[in-house]
Amino acid sequence: MALRYSTALSSSGSSTPLSLRPRSPETPNLRPSGAPARQPSGRVKTFSSLQNNVNYRFLWTGNLFANCAQWLQFITIGWLALEISGSALHSILTVAVRALPVLIMGPWGGVLADRWDRRKIVMGVQLVMFASAMTFGVLLAKDMIDSIWHVYGYMLVSGVGFAIVQPTRQALVANVVPREDLGNALALNAMGITSMRLTGAAVSGVLIETLDFQWNFFVESGMYVGMILLLLPMKTPHREKSDQKKASPMADLKEGLRYIVGSHEMLRLMLMNIVRTAVFMPLLLFLPAYTEEALGRGAGVSTAMIVAMGAGGLFATVLISSFGFFTKKGMVTLVMLISGSSVVLILGLSQWVWLSVGIMVIMGFSQTHFIVGNQTLIQTLVPDDLRGRVTSVWHYEQGLIPLFAALTGGVGILVGINTAMAIGGAIALAVSIGFLIRFVDIRRLD
Repeated sequence: MALRYSTALSSSGSSTPLSLRPRSPETPNLRPSGAPARQPSGRVKTFSSLQNNVNYRFLWTGNLFANCAQWLQFITIGWLALEISGSALHSILTVAVRALPVLIMGPWGGVLADRWDRRKIVMGVQLVMFASAMTFGVLLAKDMIDSIWHVYGYMLVSGVGFAIVQPTRQALVANVVPREDLGNALALNAMGITSMRLTGAAVSGVLIETLDFQWNFFVESGMYVGMILLLLPMKTPHREKSDQKKASPMADLKEGLRYIVGSHEMLRLMLMNIVRTAVFMPLLLFLPAYTEEALGRGAGVSTAMIVAMGAGGLFATVLISSFGFFTKKGMVTLVMLISGSSVVLILGLSQWVWLSVGIMVIMGFSQTHFIVGNQTLIQTLVPDDLRGRVTSVWHYEQGLIPLFAALTGGVGILVGINTAMAIGGAIALAVSIGFLIRFVDIRRLD
């Protein structure tokens, strides 16, 4: 039987074996030594990680509140910026600016997640985000928000909190479920994000139409409180204590980066995620311009495309959590990267509304499959004492979304947004096919 070792580099630069993973068809890899092999069962296990782990029920429900708050903010800020400034550009930029703090704070958030109690970090950051949302709502109610720069300021504060809490919340999933439940738990986590995208958008629209903008921020702040209350009784039974002496934060950061660069599998999984972010993520920002310029339609078609994408993602999460993946997770991520890139290419070439709306179901299906598969592999491969730092690098791509959007938008100004999307999709498709051919080790990961 062939044996494969995974190593992490300590801050002193020495290599230490972390796990011994047998690669054989009979024994699944990525299973901790001594853990019993999972017995096959014909029973559908859609919510098995929730049923088996009370602490994950607390975390998953809390994440529903936090994800709904984030999507509520995402939708509300765009309309508020448009109301205050009258500029579509400000409407886009105020949403995008939330990603900028990730470029500076994101990796340090991972360092904090590996040095401190992850549960307490999330609770503390959610408390700050509650205070900022409540304060902004009160100021808005008193007509004291009269400049677009106030909106930018609020989103920068929110972005700092997002940069710290996002990788920490992700790392917590592996601390509240055993390894055999991790894939199901991450699929259900993605289900929560997808469902809250639709819920947050609906709640935001209803509040804006029936009440006023400040109520959106009051509801947002209440959701942060909801997550704090749910985390109070939560335990982290699968958090592994490290025997390493505490180094400096900078040494910790370097250790995490050395681990990623030193592991071919981890580095390649990260590179694949960057390609996914560069091509898939800016799509939502360009839908209004795309539907108007390429399809000659308005907001109704743009909304229908978002809903179709959400439906595809929701279907994917139910499928994964119920039956698992259709083949090895590494192969799934490569195939879905190719599938999503093909969708962007087809959208750029499409002039038919029915095709553009319908194919967004495939986009949601592909992106969700990729994210769950990619995250499951990373979260299972990484040792717990490096989990926060590795997860923060995975989320670092969020900070690059404005850059990728600006690049596509710049090309769109020259040749048209649909042509720019087609070019981006074609490049991503070529790169993804190259990954499929070249990354033999990823194809075999499960």
